[in-house]
Amino acid sequence: MLKFRWISAVVVLIFVATALPVQAATIPAAAETTDKQVGSLTPTVVSRLEKAVQELIGSKTAFQFDDVTDMGKTWIVEGGLEDGTATLQTEYNKEKNRVDSTTIRYKISSLGKAMNAPLKTKVLNSAKAFDSKRPLQFEAFWRVKSPYQSNKPSNYWVFWGSGEQASSLYVDVDRGNAITINADYALKQVDPLILNRAMNTFKRVSGQPIKVQHASRYKDETKGLSYWSFEDANEASEVKISAVTGKVLAVSTYGVDWNDDADFKKTFASPKYTASEALKLVKPKAQMLFNINLTGYKVKVQGNQYTFYKQQKGTDSIVAKVNKKGTFYAYSLHSSDGKM
Repeated sequence: MLKFRWISAVVVLIFVATALPVQAATIPAAAETTDKQVGSLTPTVVSRLEKAVQELIGSKTAFQFDDVTDMGKTWIVEGGLEDGTATLQTEYNKEKNRVDSTTIRYKISSLGKAMNAPLKTKVLNSAKAFDSKRPLQFEAFWRVKSPYQSNKPSNYWVFWGSGEQASSLYVDVDRGNAITINADYALKQVDPLILNRAMNTFKRVSGQPIKVQHASRYKDETKGLSYWSFEDANEASEVKISAVTGKVLAVSTYGVDWNDDADFKKTFASPKYTASEALKLVKPKAQMLFNINLTGYKVKVQGNQYTFYKQQKGTDSIVAKVNKKGTFYAYSLHSSDGKM
């Protein structure tokens, strides 16, 4: 029997808004598939699937597999916890004979049962402290493990926010349960001073107004990063502003004018500018954007990226990117401790 499987519009929206690690969305938005029975899988495959699920929910929690969908190179095996608190989905790679991803989708009402008390308290406290004027509230949470994906986190809890604006909170299990949070904001919810700073920053780099359409806040508690991100309608231009100091951390405008990787490598095989030329061009922008005087700075070039630095301890550096036309279209501030 052939059928078409669709991820719901709500979940697709969440994926786009929060940049969920790719392996969590295991079923394409629309794909022709073939149904199978769980009993058609070999005992070895079933055993591997069961082990992957038990690793996330604990060996004492009862569950069952209900449905298998043949996607060609993979099997998507779905089921649920027998107590009705969650559904589950696993992806088995037939070519490599391994479980590529496992996702347990919990109801928010089962938080106390699914998560240990200390971690639950940590999550709720982080959500509350993220924004005193707009505490995060959640409508669902997942436990996900995708050990073979390249992007991080790959072994995590993720909480989905409720309400009109999308938000998400990640608990990176492989990083000592480090928490990162991302939340979208309506422009009217943003401090006008910060919003104006973002728009002025765009104009200083591009020479023309760029309308801000999207605003979000990001926080990585372990790394000590907390900033606002403002983007245009196409998400091609972005300004990052510290949520702590209000200072500009990075700005990029759409400057890509190369055709592909081969064109990029050919164009930037040798530096566009000498160190002195680059310093002359970037120095006014560095002063204007970050209030940093580049006098006495050295320059390191890699491809289209120019790093302006001092060997003096405790000195911040600046990274700027140039395009084929020779225009510097992106600038970012990097502190001496390695943080943006």
